[in-house]
Amino acid sequence: MDLITLLRQFSNESGYENIARNPLAQFGRRGRAYVGATLLPERPAPANAYREDNISYRTVIANLGTRYSAAQKKGGDLVGSFMVELAESDIAREFTGQMYDALLAHLQRNASMEAVASFTNWLDTTVNLALVELLEKWRWEAIVNGVIHATGDNKLSEDIVYADPVGHRVVAAAAWSNNATDPFEDINAMVQLLADKGYNVNRIITGRDVISIMAGNDKVKTRTGVAVVSATGQIMSAAGRASLENINGALQADGLPVIETYDLQYRTQEGTGFFLPRGTMTLACTTGRMEDVDLGDDTRTIYDTLGYTAIGRGAGQAGNGRVIRAEAFDNKPPRIEAEGWQTALPVITEPEALAVIKSIS
Repeated sequence: MDLITLLRQFSNESGYENIARNPLAQFGRRGRAYVGATLLPERPAPANAYREDNISYRTVIANLGTRYSAAQKKGGDLVGSFMVELAESDIAREFTGQMYDALLAHLQRNASMEAVASFTNWLDTTVNLALVELLEKWRWEAIVNGVIHATGDNKLSEDIVYADPVGHRVVAAAAWSNNATDPFEDINAMVQLLADKGYNVNRIITGRDVISIMAGNDKVKTRTGVAVVSATGQIMSAAGRASLENINGALQADGLPVIETYDLQYRTQEGTGFFLPRGTMTLACTTGRMEDVDLGDDTRTIYDTLGYTAIGRGAGQAGNGRVIRAEAFDNKPPRIEAEGWQTALPVITEPEALAVIKSIS
C-alpha cells in the first residue's frame, strides 16, 4: 500500500471524524485531565449564533389551601438571556519528511496497521488536542477573569466578555504568605457571599503554588494543629508546614469540600502557561445542572455544571463538531500537511455559582 492509498482509506473509514468528534477528547488523556471540561463540558450548539435563555429554577414553598380550591400559582423563577456568537479557531501542522520516511517504512513492511496507528496518534496529539486545549484555556479565562482574550496571527485579537457579578472575582486582600493574614478568612468570605445567594460550594480548585503558600502560613498551621497559640497569644511550635491533608481536614470541619489541585500546562510557540493561572483559587457551587455526554454505547453525566462549551458547525461542514483534514505531498520535501478547525465557545450559564480569589501571593 502506498501513502496516498493509506490516507484515502483512512478518510473513507471516517478516520478523521473519529478523531475530531471523539467526545472523550474534551476530558484529556490519562495523566493529563482537563478539569475545566467538568465545569463547562462540550455541547452541540443549536447555531453558530443564538440567544441563550439562562433560566435558573428555585424552589418556592407551597402554602395552605382548601380541599377543593384551585392550586395557588406561584412565581419566583430567575430568568435571564444573552447572545452567544461562537468563535473560530484553527491550526495547521506538518508531518515532516523524517516522520514521512518512517511511515513509508511501515508500509514497505506491509505494516499498514502500525502506519495507521502512528498517523492517528500524530493527528490526535498535534491537531485535535491542540483545538481541545485552546477551549480548556478559554474556559479558565472565562471562569477566572470573566473575559477571554482570544488572539491569532497577524495581530488578530478579540475580547469576549462574560457576566461579572460584583464581588465574585476578587484580589486577595493581603499576601497569604504574611503570617498576619488568615487565608481561611478570605475563603470563608467568598463562601458566605455564595451562601447568601443560595449556593453551596462543592468544589475548590487551586494550584500547587497556593497550597505551598497556605502550608507555610502560621494562621493555617494553627488551624491545622501544626502550631498552637500560647496563653499570651503567641504562636508556638510553628516550624513545620501544614499538610494538604490537614488543610483539607480544616476545610471539611467547616463543611467545605477538599481542595482539588490543577497544575496542567499548555504549550505555545513562545513557551508554556498554566490553564488555571497561578495565584488563583476557584470556588464552584452545586447548581443542579447536568450535561449528558453521548459516548455512543454509553452516556457520561457531568453534574453541577456552570454552563457548557458550545460546539458549532465548522466552516464548510454540514454538521457540528471539530474538523480534521490531511493531504500527502510527494514533491520535495515529502510531507503530510494536516489542519483542523472548530467553531466553539465556553458559555457560563451560572455566573453567580462561582467565585474566584486572584493574585494570591
